[in-house]
Amino acid sequence: MIRLGLVLLLLLLSAGCAMNDAGSPTEGSNAKPSTESPETTGSSTKPGELSLEQIAANAPGQGAKRPRVVVAPSAAALSSALGPWARIPDSGEGVYLAAFWGEKPTGGFSMAAKSARGEGGRVTVELALKKPPKDAFVAQTLTYPYVVAVVRGAAADAEFVFVDGGGREIGWPVKRQDG
Repeated sequence: MIRLGLVLLLLLLSAGCAMNDAGSPTEGSNAKPSTESPETTGSSTKPGELSLEQIAANAPGQGAKRPRVVVAPSAAALSSALGPWARIPDSGEGVYLAAFWGEKPTGGFSMAAKSARGEGGRVTVELALKKPPKDAFVAQTLTYPYVVAVVRGAAADAEFVFVDGGGREIGWPVKRQDG
């Protein structure tokens, strides 16, 4: 009886993980990014702070194998850079970006665009990179966490740098797509 309960619990958990991935763009698929709950970080309360709106984020079952970032002056240009599978919704004026964390060995990895700051010709974007706890029960499948966001108030030709929650530069390659 206990084994049956454990099996049912594991089935429910894996079904929930699969449902969370539904409707999200994956490299090589025709899915659209989710726009159900975009995050917007702030009106500029500090000098240099830019408005950042997260458009989509997930960890699909297929995607970029290595970490990378694509920066574009519009949603259409970003969609074009990502390929025919990507249809990035136009969220207004701003510089659009898609950051891919690369292939991860299990579920439980996630990322989010947290903030953006501009200084001179440089824009620093903070990404929250979350790993599952070592003792967590996670889906035993490859995942590919990503985030799509728009930075308002940034110049399209600015240098984009990405940092983690501790302010350390991530060092992922950044590809620029012209509009």
